[in-house]
Amino acid sequence: MKNLSLLALVICAGLPLAAQAVAVSGLTVSKGDANVTLYGVLDAGVARVDHTLGFETGNSELVNPTANKVGNTAAIGMFNGGISPSRWGLKGGVGIVDGYRAIFLLESAINVPNGTVSNAAQTVAQSTGSTGSQFSSNDSANSGQLFARGAYLGVESTQYGTLTFGRQQSLMLDLIGDFDAVQGAQSFSPLGYSGSYGGGGATDDSRLDNAVKYKIKYAGFNLGLQHKFGGVTNNANTGSAEQVTLGYENGPFAVQAAYQGNKDATSISNNSIAAQTVTVGTATYTIPASSGVKATFEDTVSYSLMARYLVGKWAIRGGYQKQEFTNPSNPGADSQVTSLYGQSVTAVSVTPFTVNGGNVQKDLNVYWIGASYDVTSKLNLAAGYYQVDQNNYSNHAAFANQAASGKSKYDSILVDYHFTKAVDCYLGYMVNVVSGGMANSGAAGTKVAANYIYSNNSIIGLGGRLKF
Repeated sequence: MKNLSLLALVICAGLPLAAQAVAVSGLTVSKGDANVTLYGVLDAGVARVDHTLGFETGNSELVNPTANKVGNTAAIGMFNGGISPSRWGLKGGVGIVDGYRAIFLLESAINVPNGTVSNAAQTVAQSTGSTGSQFSSNDSANSGQLFARGAYLGVESTQYGTLTFGRQQSLMLDLIGDFDAVQGAQSFSPLGYSGSYGGGGATDDSRLDNAVKYKIKYAGFNLGLQHKFGGVTNNANTGSAEQVTLGYENGPFAVQAAYQGNKDATSISNNSIAAQTVTVGTATYTIPASSGVKATFEDTVSYSLMARYLVGKWAIRGGYQKQEFTNPSNPGADSQVTSLYGQSVTAVSVTPFTVNGGNVQKDLNVYWIGASYDVTSKLNLAAGYYQVDQNNYSNHAAFANQAASGKSKYDSILVDYHFTKAVDCYLGYMVNVVSGGMANSGAAGTKVAANYIYSNNSIIGLGGRLKF
């Protein structure tokens, strides 16, 4: 803890100097009615996690702050994106006709502590996912793409809204940060850490390739529509998605409703193959180890309702989300996938919700409530409570393990001090406790349960963020 305290002081001591150099957000070059803006966020710090393997190398957070089945010791290291994901990007536009502009965005996810592009898939492939690993990694939509966070072009109108095409953030993820008291902080809020809440159940779907997106605001109301094209021959709905958001804002009050449905959503986990020795006759051959991932396909549906109310220096935020998981709609096409995010797919699951001989539905009910308070114009205190309830989808199997009903609860605190609008320093804490089926990682239907080593985990960290 002494080392953590010393590094924390160094981080905070250096931020006022950076604040003097950064006064505005973004560097814009304009010519006529055309402009291009270079912008970014650099967010990093030092944290202690109670139960973990080593800090990761490729995931956009670099550490898993939630309860997990591997890692039984504490670790101190540098994290990435404690509040905001670190990134840089280019955005801009040019006038077409009166009231209309052609626009674009290219945004890359980066890891400040090691200077790499975020690549969760590669880290997953390199980890064995067991207590013998150097580290454990988790799925993410940021998996080595140059512009993982966004790459799109489109048209915006002052009257008729914005229409864009390309790789884009989901409509649901667009809302999370504004309706979470702890700012959707990646390291200190489950809504920020797990892209599954923005992805409608699957983290990979928090950002959609091949998507067309439309957003408009009118008289306090806002509407969002998004469609993802699957692009599969003779089967248009394979890998497709539909999203709708509808909201209203009037003064201090805002409310948003959202729907998201994904066909053949993907989740990846480690499926590396260890080195093997094979004897044929009198000759012995060694098959070298290889890294790969297991791809799990599923259909996901999610419904959300979120609200925000501002009272003086207080802000109250909360929401509810229902997630439904079933077997994929197109298992034939899914089973032919051989690579994802540049990683070899060495195993495929197209029946993740076939239990005890029958097809079942897994449901998650997610609740959250929190408040923030502006102590001064520069200092904000925030706290949030989050709970995830899982149904029993064991289909009467005697030993269903993770298919049993369960709960996952989180408590979060965030202290955020702004030197300027562009530079802040923060201290965050989150504790997670799981029980029942959510504290179990064994395969459904097996007799021996594979329980988590610990049914809890916590993270405390201090970091700094600079926007440019």
